[in-house]
Amino acid sequence: MREKILIVEDEFIVANDLRLMLERAGYKVCGIAGSVAESLEIIDKQNPSLVLLDIQLKGKLTGIDLAKQLNERNIAFVYLSANSNQSILEAARATQPYGFLVKPFREKDVLVSLDIARYRHEHSLESKLRREILLRSLLEEILVEDFGWDSKMLKIVRAFQSVIPFDYLAIGTKAEGDIPYVGGSFLRIGFDEYQYIGIEEFLIMSKTKMQDLKKMQEKTPPNVTGARYDEKSFLAICIENPVKELIAKTFGLKSNLDIPLPLTGGGVFNFSFFSRSPAIYNVQHLDLLTSLKKSLEAAAYGMLDLRGPEIRKDNLPIDVTGESPRQSVDFEGIIGSNHVLLTILDEIAQVAPFDTSVLILGESGTGKERVAYSVHHLSPRKTKPFIKINCAALPANLIESELFGHEKGAFTGAAERRIGKFEQAAGGTVFLDEIGEMPLDMQVKLLRVLQEKEIERIGGKAPIDVNVRIIAATNRNLEKEVAEGRFRLDLYYRLNVFPVQLPPLRERKDDIEALSNYFVQKYCLKMKKTTPAISRDMMSELHAYHWPGNIRELENVIEQSLILSDGKSDLVLKRSLAPAAGSRPASHTQQPAIQTFDDVKKIQHQTEREYIISILRKVNGRIRGEHGAAKILSINPTTLESRISKLGIKREDFSS
Repeated sequence: MREKILIVEDEFIVANDLRLMLERAGYKVCGIAGSVAESLEIIDKQNPSLVLLDIQLKGKLTGIDLAKQLNERNIAFVYLSANSNQSILEAARATQPYGFLVKPFREKDVLVSLDIARYRHEHSLESKLRREILLRSLLEEILVEDFGWDSKMLKIVRAFQSVIPFDYLAIGTKAEGDIPYVGGSFLRIGFDEYQYIGIEEFLIMSKTKMQDLKKMQEKTPPNVTGARYDEKSFLAICIENPVKELIAKTFGLKSNLDIPLPLTGGGVFNFSFFSRSPAIYNVQHLDLLTSLKKSLEAAAYGMLDLRGPEIRKDNLPIDVTGESPRQSVDFEGIIGSNHVLLTILDEIAQVAPFDTSVLILGESGTGKERVAYSVHHLSPRKTKPFIKINCAALPANLIESELFGHEKGAFTGAAERRIGKFEQAAGGTVFLDEIGEMPLDMQVKLLRVLQEKEIERIGGKAPIDVNVRIIAATNRNLEKEVAEGRFRLDLYYRLNVFPVQLPPLRERKDDIEALSNYFVQKYCLKMKKTTPAISRDMMSELHAYHWPGNIRELENVIEQSLILSDGKSDLVLKRSLAPAAGSRPASHTQQPAIQTFDDVKKIQHQTEREYIISILRKVNGRIRGEHGAAKILSINPTTLESRISKLGIKREDFSS
């Protein structure tokens, strides 16, 4: 039976051209609709396997509204649009489409996009099934193991984290008598580390008395159906549920996922997942837990029956007998335990085994290359090359030769054959750093490489198959770049299969101490110095500073402080951080009020400009060499020269 496709497009000529393309390729077009209402009628009757979906449709509802319903029905869809409005693109991205075609489009692009969408959809279904099977088998194995329930509970918690992210997990049921509940909770304190919190510990942490907790529990309505809450709905449910409100306030939680299990003798046993992220839980998480009710019920009865009337109330040890499947994961050089970072590490561990394209987003200095290397290092391609390409550092006239290579005599100066970066990475990973800087004409060529899995050397006579994984990174807002015509929308969606957003250091200041100590040890080893402690005053200044250069700037500050230290006393800042913490940037120019995203970008560019100027002043304008600005900033000299040009920095800005 031919695959059925629905075309949702309100322009008849475009829709009919698509129909002819698809029928020539062997697809069955089960209908053409111009509105959401028409589409839903056809979907109910025909149950298409894939939908080509325009964003702007007839009526009040848009293609984005229909996309949300397609997600609920588990139907893959690819957007068709010429629209580049930034807010619309962000809303479209939030629906997690399987592809994006920009009008006008070639027949080959349409067919390739459909192949990719089908592949991604099938693999997402397989991935969902794999997660369900994995979690079920893990639970079954844990339940029959000959360990105490201390170890079993912790293993169950670890099994959950691999498929359902959480910062706090409460397990238990209401109790009769003086104790409010039978159960306990687990607070995540590291990538694979958890602190068990019994009733006594919870009372201390929440500054609550036992009788007050008991009263709250009595006021709490019974939970009989599974539910998920984002930040807004979680705030609303906390008004009705004082225990949830207390948990949320104590641990800074913003979203929640509940799965209640009715007990044979009456009552309900709850697994309640909480996160510090505002909207992390989706319908797939709820479906997964619902499908595993039997295994969860077995775990619940085991905890209650074999453990006695109370689950252990004293602290459980973090280590358990037998190695966790996640314990062997090594994120080399990624330091910290901030909850956002831990979620990112979970994402890296999940996506690494597959060949999915990854797009790493974040400001300069947030560690994008570290994350890219971790994805490669944890993948089956880890023994093959990891080839980094800095798109900003490549001259426009040489970028094609650098990426794809050239034959001897292909152009003036091509004295011999050159193998490009894509061929050098055979079987491994290509890391496209600063992808937002790539010229538009090269974006077209890169898109075709990603679609067709082949390259052609300049001057070559035949295409060459390439087997590489693509990881890209940028500090730019690519939606804005698309909206302003500087980045191709179809390339953006091709790269943005699995986005990873890195937070700036100012949003994870709880990691500053761990990062600082790591850099102290790193450079003391390099300099062959005794490792000093960081003074309290210095640590206070590090926490107060806003870190426009992020982790890279912190590393430079630590290295500089060690160079200037006497090696005997605690480490102190010999030079003040510039601009000083809490003050305006060095120029003392009035910063504009932040009203739009453009205002944010202006402030970011101003901060970056003044930071680079401050470094250039320190090195008397020197860019290259051991003591040059590029070395201090840990970037390529040509990249720094490019940034200096883009930011309009003149010699008079930093010369004395």
